[in-house]
Amino acid sequence: MEQNTLEITEQTEVFGFTSIRELVNQTLKKDFGRKLKNNGLSSGFKALDKITGGFQKGELTTVAVKPGMGKTAFLLSVANNIAIKNNHSVAIFSSERSNLKITNRLIESETGMSLDKLMHGDLKDSEQDHMHSLISSIAKASIFLDDTPSLSTDELEKKSRALKLQYNVDLIIVDYLELLTTSITDTSSREEQLSRIVQTLKDIARELNLPILLFSQIPGHFHGFGQTKPPSLKNLPVFLSEISDVVMFLHRTDIFPAENQPHGKGMVELIVAKHPVHNEQNVAPLTFIESHAKFADFS
Repeated sequence: MEQNTLEITEQTEVFGFTSIRELVNQTLKKDFGRKLKNNGLSSGFKALDKITGGFQKGELTTVAVKPGMGKTAFLLSVANNIAIKNNHSVAIFSSERSNLKITNRLIESETGMSLDKLMHGDLKDSEQDHMHSLISSIAKASIFLDDTPSLSTDELEKKSRALKLQYNVDLIIVDYLELLTTSITDTSSREEQLSRIVQTLKDIARELNLPILLFSQIPGHFHGFGQTKPPSLKNLPVFLSEISDVVMFLHRTDIFPAENQPHGKGMVELIVAKHPVHNEQNVAPLTFIESHAKFADFS
C-alpha cells in the first residue's frame, strides 16, 4: 500500500450507527496530499475542471449571477458540453423559460444561426447538411426539460427521483432558485423559504448521488460593489453560501472591464468562491462567443 493512501477495512457499522472509520474512509477515499483529480462530471470547461475536478456526485453547486451576465447562455453552454458533446444525461428545471424557448436557444447556440434563417434562409447544400447534423445531435441528446411555473420543492424532488430511476440522469440543473416555491400553506418569511429550498436541493443531490447545479439571481443582495468589482460570498445571503457545497459567480469583465485585467481583454471570470478542497478563491477564465450566445474556454 502506498504511503499516502488511506485504506481502512475494519467493521464500520454497529446497530445502525456509522463508525468514524467509515467516515474517514469516505473523506479520504482518494489519495490524500495530492493535487485534485478530475474525477467528477466534466463541465466541458478545462479551466473550471482543473479547479473543481468536475461536478461531484452528491454536491450542490450554486452559480450566482447578476442580471445581464448571461445566465441562460452559461446554463445552456454547460448542458451542451455535458449532454450533446459528451453524451451524458442532463435534466433542466426552468420556471423562467418554456421548454420550447430553451430548445430554440440550444439550436441557435449550437448552429450559430437564428431559427428564422435556419427555416427560411437560402442555405447551400453543404450548409444544410452541416446544420442537419448539428440539429440531429441536439435531438438525440439525453436532455429532459421541465418548465413548470413556480415549481415546488416537493414536485422537483418527485420528478428528480423519477428521472434518476428511469434515465439515470448525471446532472440536474435548476433555473433558478428565486422562482422555486415551498408549500402553499407555508407562511414563513421568503428568506426562510429559500433557505429550506436550498437545503432540500442539497438533500436531493446527496440522496440521488448526483450533482445539482443551481442558478441564483438575487439583485437585492448585490449592492455594495460597482459594475467592475466582482461579487464575493459576502454579497450572498448567509444560507446560500453556507448550505451550498460549491459557490461560483459569473462576472462579465468583457462588459465591465477592470482597470488591471490579469487575463486579458474579453475574458469572462467564472469565480469559484467556495469549494470543499480549496480555501482560497479561484478564477476560471472563459470567453463569451457573442455570435453563438455561448461560453467557451478562454484562449
